[in-house]
Amino acid sequence: MLREFHALPTEERARAMKDRDYLWCLANTLMDREEELERLCPGCQARALAEHCPVCGRETAGAGEGFQNPAFDLVRFEELRGGSGQ
Repeated sequence: MLREFHALPTEERARAMKDRDYLWCLANTLMDREEELERLCPGCQARALAEHCPVCGRETAGAGEGFQNPAFDLVRFEELRGGSGQ
């Protein structure tokens, strides 16, 4: 939320916010986003809801959940976790 309002956590206006203020801001931000999407045609809605690469902007085609990191070393992970390597 603070990034949305360009505020630092040390600023008085940020320190004065209570949990309910953050919740109110979040709820209104989500409702604003829904209203923006409702104004789009179905094709543009689909493009707006698709996941995109934060660097190049290309569609990632569902690389979020289930995405396999090629740099992840399962054997090393198991060793550090204390389990077997298989």
